[in-house]
Amino acid sequence: MFEVIEKGAVLGENVVIGHHTVIKSGAKIGKNTVIGDFCYIDSDVIVGENNRIGTGVYLKGRVQIGNDNHILDNTVIGLSGKHIGYHFYKGRVIIGNRNFIGNGCAIDGGNNHLSDKHPELLDYANSDLPSTEDFEDATVIGNRCYILNNVTIHHNCRVGLGNIPDGDTEFDTVICTGCCLNGFVQVRKGCELSSGTYIREFASVGEGVLTAMMTHVVKDVPPFAFILKNKNQGICNRLREKFDLSATEVQALQAQFEHKRSGKLGRY
Repeated sequence: MFEVIEKGAVLGENVVIGHHTVIKSGAKIGKNTVIGDFCYIDSDVIVGENNRIGTGVYLKGRVQIGNDNHILDNTVIGLSGKHIGYHFYKGRVIIGNRNFIGNGCAIDGGNNHLSDKHPELLDYANSDLPSTEDFEDATVIGNRCYILNNVTIHHNCRVGLGNIPDGDTEFDTVICTGCCLNGFVQVRKGCELSSGTYIREFASVGEGVLTAMMTHVVKDVPPFAFILKNKNQGICNRLREKFDLSATEVQALQAQFEHKRSGKLGRY
């Protein structure tokens, strides 16, 4: 093995490190985690237990990863959030538990320089997150998300958070190959974004939304909508049934969704 593990890095029991991987001083790796070849783990990175990290994965800056995640090759997590004039700010990335992240994905850290211009984003920043901590500077991925290859998630996005029960399958939120989420985008728990979906900045996509391939989301989407040909086609009953929700419960979520929006966009 030819890995570089700097003094001050903390490794749990049964951690496996691949060839030519660099782990910087201060990094913390939980037990039973496997890290592949040619990875870079920065000094402020915390990785939980039972994770599988593929070849060439780059964890940069303040990145926190939970337990039982599978991250495939050549994914980059934690580069500075890129917003015009603010692309040097070093925010955070927080990833929960039991997620799958495919090859070649890019997940940017947050920045906190916009809430002075858009104070409504302060409520958005902590939506569904503990009130004991300020998450304004964080990009957050929740639990049980299935993110396929070459997905880009820009600064301050929220993925997989929401007030619906877990589904009866392994993953709740699905983002297919080639999707792009721009800054301050919210994709709530239970959504399924088909390949090539593009979501403009500040857009909020409610729980259980289904988008067709190559959809361009330019407005806020209410929970359990089906977006086809860039238009709202009504309630997606397949996803409603996946989470065992009645039509009345979906209507209640849609009413609550008014309070989740950034306030910048109209609705479908």
